[in-house]
Amino acid sequence: MTQQTTLARYYAPSEILNIYKGKLTTDYYTCRQGQLRIYMQGIFILGKGQVYQGYCFDFLKDASSNSYLNIKIPLALHSQLQSGSLVNVAGILEYNVQNAYSSIQLILGVTWAETVQTNVVSEEDAKRNELLLIKNKSKGKNVDTILESILYEDRRPVIGLIIAETAITETDFNRGLNAAAKEKVQFVRMRCSFARALDLINMLKQQDLKGYDAIALVRGGGGEKDWGALDNLDVLKTIVQMKTPVISAVGHPDEAAFIKKLVDKEVDVPFALGSYFSNMVNDIIEQRAKSKAALVNEVKKQYEQELTQARKQNAALTEQMKALTKAQEEGQKLHDQQLRKANEQNAELQKSIGKINGSITELTKKNSEYALQVANSSSRIEELENQLKSRPNWFIVILFSALSAAIAIYIFTQTHIIL
Repeated sequence: MTQQTTLARYYAPSEILNIYKGKLTTDYYTCRQGQLRIYMQGIFILGKGQVYQGYCFDFLKDASSNSYLNIKIPLALHSQLQSGSLVNVAGILEYNVQNAYSSIQLILGVTWAETVQTNVVSEEDAKRNELLLIKNKSKGKNVDTILESILYEDRRPVIGLIIAETAITETDFNRGLNAAAKEKVQFVRMRCSFARALDLINMLKQQDLKGYDAIALVRGGGGEKDWGALDNLDVLKTIVQMKTPVISAVGHPDEAAFIKKLVDKEVDVPFALGSYFSNMVNDIIEQRAKSKAALVNEVKKQYEQELTQARKQNAALTEQMKALTKAQEEGQKLHDQQLRKANEQNAELQKSIGKINGSITELTKKNSEYALQVANSSSRIEELENQLKSRPNWFIVILFSALSAAIAIYIFTQTHIIL
């Protein structure tokens, strides 16, 4: 839309960003349920082009400075605006804590927008906005996640510090560091002039090849006219092209250097950078302690479960052992009974065998006696036969033969009766 609507006084992003410094008075806004209804004017700059829950996330830039404000705008309004145009917008000002290190982000939820003038940015601003667009579309480097993961593994991240050539800058940074951060993080310090663009470009390119986990630009405040190389397009282009994550710790919170929009992590001042590392190290130490305690509790819980299970198994095995012992005792008892009965039967059998052996001995003795008698009788009969032969008497021979036969039959009959 190109119509001009008169609603209220319009404020620039830089004015809104000063809200926490007390530069806005109550006539700047009306309060609605704790949020701020704001009317603003600025240059519309495209963000990453991503749509989330019907909103696009873009920027509103000062027409006369490098201050930017994050805005979220409904897709329908977004399609009516052109990047680089001067626009009027109205919406609810929101703020939230961006991460665990108390970085507050302001964002305007746009509910109305109109175009005032198209193509109002200078050629130099257009090039800066192109760099911002490239940065937003690239795969970002989450410095917090990178450093936290290294520290959580109990390794030392290596940070390259490019420090401005002023003594107070490094002093302010060191004041923000605690003993834990000095021990857990390795800082490689180097000095560089932030006033000469070529020096800074060469420094950035050299350090980008050294495999740091992050590179931080450290410089105090000085105002927009004193940014020197930090506002140089070639320096900004170099930062966008770097593979190493870049942290900005330049200027003061109210100094809107464009470089802050292109880096991967922004902190306000050198002291805040030292505090950033100190807070991160403290948080990781605490998380590791909690994680260790949780692991101990988990192991203890698992051990107790295994101990309970072992006790149940031991109780079951004890019952099985009792049952087996009882069965063994009953088996032993039955075995003893059977053995005792077998011994008794064996004793009876031995006794019977003894009687049988006695009978056999007696029979053997009698058989011997009968055999002797038979032998004697046979001898006697032979004598008688001889006598008869010498004195033939057929009657006597017949008589003795019959007598011999009768004696033999008697002896044979008696022997078999005994057996």
